[in-house]
Amino acid sequence: MAAGFVEFEITWRKDVFSDAPQAGSAEKFGTLGINFRARKAKSEGELAVALEALSCEMPINVQKS
Repeated sequence: MAAGFVEFEITWRKDVFSDAPQAGSAEKFGTLGINFRARKAKSEGELAVALEALSCEMPINVQKS
């Protein structure tokens, strides 16, 4: 069985680096601290259903020179 997780969710996010010595670097890259939770799928079937529901499409911006 794959090591896939289901019911993933971000439960908390915050700019935890604002007071750090190199806060500018963290801000430049949009770095946030997060807490998340998920659980291991009970079966390959449950994982397959969860994966089918995902959409990873991203728009492609083509710039003409």
